[in-house]
Amino acid sequence: MTTADQSEQVTSLEPIAGSGDELREDLTSASGTARDLVTVGAWTALSRGTGVIRVVVIGAVLGPTFLGNTYQLTNSLPNLIYYGFLAGSLFVSLLVPALVQHIDNHRPKDSARVAGGFLGIALVLLGLLAPIAVLLLPELLRVTSLGGVGLSEVTRDSGQIGVTRLLILLTIPQVFLYAVVGSATAVMYAHRRFALAAAAPLVENLGIILVLVLVGMIYGTGRELGAQSTGEVLLLGLGSTGAVAAHAAIQWWGARRAGVLLRPRAGWRDPEVLVTIRKALRSVTQAGLLAVQLLALLLVSNRVAGGTVAIQMALNFYYLPIALAATPVALALLPRLSRLHQSDSTGEFTSTFIEGLGLALFMAIPAAVGFVVLADPIAHTIAAGQMASPEGLRMIALGLAALALGLVGETTFYVTTQASYARGDTRTPLVSMGVQAAFCLTLCAVAAFAPARLLVPAIGGAYAIGAVIGGAHLFLRMSRGWQRRELWGSLGRIAFGSIVMAIPAYFSAQLISSHLGGRPGQALALVTGAAVGVIVYAVIQLLLRSPEFAWLTSGLRNRGKTTVVETG
Repeated sequence: MTTADQSEQVTSLEPIAGSGDELREDLTSASGTARDLVTVGAWTALSRGTGVIRVVVIGAVLGPTFLGNTYQLTNSLPNLIYYGFLAGSLFVSLLVPALVQHIDNHRPKDSARVAGGFLGIALVLLGLLAPIAVLLLPELLRVTSLGGVGLSEVTRDSGQIGVTRLLILLTIPQVFLYAVVGSATAVMYAHRRFALAAAAPLVENLGIILVLVLVGMIYGTGRELGAQSTGEVLLLGLGSTGAVAAHAAIQWWGARRAGVLLRPRAGWRDPEVLVTIRKALRSVTQAGLLAVQLLALLLVSNRVAGGTVAIQMALNFYYLPIALAATPVALALLPRLSRLHQSDSTGEFTSTFIEGLGLALFMAIPAAVGFVVLADPIAHTIAAGQMASPEGLRMIALGLAALALGLVGETTFYVTTQASYARGDTRTPLVSMGVQAAFCLTLCAVAAFAPARLLVPAIGGAYAIGAVIGGAHLFLRMSRGWQRRELWGSLGRIAFGSIVMAIPAYFSAQLISSHLGGRPGQALALVTGAAVGVIVYAVIQLLLRSPEFAWLTSGLRNRGKTTVVETG
């Protein structure tokens, strides 16, 4: 949302007329979770949609080249450092419960102190991590490229390493900007103001798209390493960093609108901040393990020209359901579960979590099935320019189909992690992530020796298998001793609907693509197949009287309403 009035529509926790019973009803209501999900999901869909366009433009302008691989890898590094090795997103999850206490007790100065203390510590840690990344990444790239398939002579002569070093220096300031983004996002989440936080990445994506369009117009497309100019590399690096700066500025303004003036503070002197940081030590390790898996995918895929661009395009589609299902549900659940745990409402905590997880899987499982049956029209639709070669199309389609299985595990892991954090448990998710990483990295090492045409789907499958094992491991440990009958019933309905919808979705897409050629025909096949699948799935869930379907429709009907609650 871009206006103050719109942002105020989001469910607030300000002390207005209401009762404690109304607050509890809102916290434990599945339709309330769905309403917040719709708010987050709508804006996240727009942001993620531009994210898909962003990676499509990267593929169209830079193409299946080692220059494209290098830009995709270095521009992803700041994200991996902050959200991965520094556990930025998990830090936020731990920071929200700490802020909730002060917000509910009407102590805005304490909220600003805790959030600012977190930001100060994050900036110091990033100052230590960033130089290590600048020195280490080129060497990792050199090692993983040894014996690569189709490496050009200029790459063997360290041309890629030189460009990598320059791009890292230009993009590494982004890690400090992401720290501002993360702190501001935590402030807005704790106030249950989700819209602006979900919408702001739109600005970053549009900025990077503009940079890529300018690169194509000024320097041309599909240029290989050795053919690029210094000006092109400078425009790519500085332009991308400028787009992240605009994103950070908007998130900072959003925190200010929520009543918190965000500025770095000496958090290492604040006992309350240090308690949160100590809780986050395991989260740092957990997020680091996930970042290592993603970094392994990007590095190993660099063994094939355009492999890094292809796996990133597949990952962008893969993370759409995570962003639209798992993330909104988890964000809507986190403040609710935090308050329920703090009030010792164990039964309500359990039922609220099970309902939320079922709601996330209600959307994630059919999305996974849809990615498998519609992988080919998806690849033909999003591959443009230099990436629309037969080899590029094949890498994207097979990579996405291989990754799709992981959606079930990734969704389960993400939602369950937030529930664990809401009750102060950081150890269980760490152990489960260790299990996931062990499987993923072992399988990635094996996949590195796959033939060139199978490399991208092989590493995609390695990641997916690890995600499923990790998600199952975490859920079973977290829910030990709980009654799971309600969730198993939901999974049965979801699986049945997903399998049935796959058949008409696949054949309707094939029918369109066989009669209409080119990109318009493939795009129409994708839209038709997806629409048929959604309609069939919705009808089946309606006939089965799925409660998740009812919650979503209720959330859509009530998306503009503000819940009246009391926090005193």
